[in-house]
Amino acid sequence: MWRKAAAVALVTAPIALAVATGVDPALGTGEVHGIYRAHPDATQWHSLLLHWAWVLFVPGMLGLLAPIRTRGAVLARIAWVAVVLGLATFSALMVIDFFILALEQNLPDAQAAAVNTRFEEQTPTMAGWQWPGLMGWALSLVLVPVAAARGRVISWWTAGAALLGTVLYFLFAISPVPVNLLGPVVLVGAYGAAGWQLITRRSGTGEADVFGAFRRRLSTLCLYAAPAAFALGMLTAPAATPDRPAVLQVSALLLHLGWLLFVPAVLVVASRGRRFTRVAAGVTVVALLHFSALMVGDTADLAARQVLGAAAADRVAETMGGYPLLAFGWALPGMALSLLGLIAVTVGAAADGVTGKWVPALTVAGVAAFLVLAGGPAGVAGPLLLGVAFVLLARRLGAPAAPGDRRTPVDQAAAVSAG
Repeated sequence: MWRKAAAVALVTAPIALAVATGVDPALGTGEVHGIYRAHPDATQWHSLLLHWAWVLFVPGMLGLLAPIRTRGAVLARIAWVAVVLGLATFSALMVIDFFILALEQNLPDAQAAAVNTRFEEQTPTMAGWQWPGLMGWALSLVLVPVAAARGRVISWWTAGAALLGTVLYFLFAISPVPVNLLGPVVLVGAYGAAGWQLITRRSGTGEADVFGAFRRRLSTLCLYAAPAAFALGMLTAPAATPDRPAVLQVSALLLHLGWLLFVPAVLVVASRGRRFTRVAAGVTVVALLHFSALMVGDTADLAARQVLGAAAADRVAETMGGYPLLAFGWALPGMALSLLGLIAVTVGAAADGVTGKWVPALTVAGVAAFLVLAGGPAGVAGPLLLGVAFVLLARRLGAPAAPGDRRTPVDQAAAVSAG
């Protein structure tokens, strides 16, 4: 089931990328400021579709890496980290287009440019968001197809086409139509073929599951790390004010990492579960990628307050919050489905016998505490309850696999469902 879901993501991601590239209002203009103000609808669709494209590439690429065992395992390890931490973070930066649009609709170009410059100069934001995002984005697009070809998941011809599409996209993404569409169109064909080969090929037969062991170790570690980062982010939140800019940026980054690290944590739980748990995990992964991305908005708002003052920054925030595409295509489903998804996955895991009933109970309590207490010093209670729940999960999942069992977690879960 997960191979099919990954194949669908591999097809839809470059399609979304192609449409987003085609509607970019800045294509071929050479203008830096004011272009978003002149094309507000195109700006919103461009940013939303671009974010969705990179979000969908995350489960697609993780699915493409999953069948790798020994051949290609070294590249797969690097690519897996690049996708989970880098590409996912890069998708978050697309929200800045909405922020710049809100700036331009409230301020003259000079002030909007000054706020954007301040945002780009924030050291924790650069080091925590922009650098890993850009590096992870580039490494993911280059290493994933090469690792998959090396692991015989896809053909070298398919990997070459994916790399060609990536190079064309890097070179011509902001060129006028139709030149800018060369890369996305090639990527549609390449990743469409990769998705088909992912479904139809069975790679690594007889090989020790070296990459799978690495992936399970790191994903199990995320069961501890995700709620820990979440708790630290909530613990520092009361002190995260504009007069403490470094604390605010670090708090936002910790919250982003907390939600992001829940992605592999959820996947490793679902690998032991049946169909409901795996479907819930898939929805939750996409939602978490949306929700974690919103934390960069805190640092953007900080830049606005530092340059403009509270009153003007409030106007910008109100304008940005009123964009329906951002609210209903990104923010609200991201938050709602992330929280409900964590509950659904743990309920499914308990029903499948993966864990005990205390885990979903603690998860429900943690989500409720987060929603009720998030604004005060007791806001850390929610993450702590989630931490206890996921530590219990990690202890149950830490049991070693049966000797000689070389199947991936996806294959094991499929076998459980079939049985």
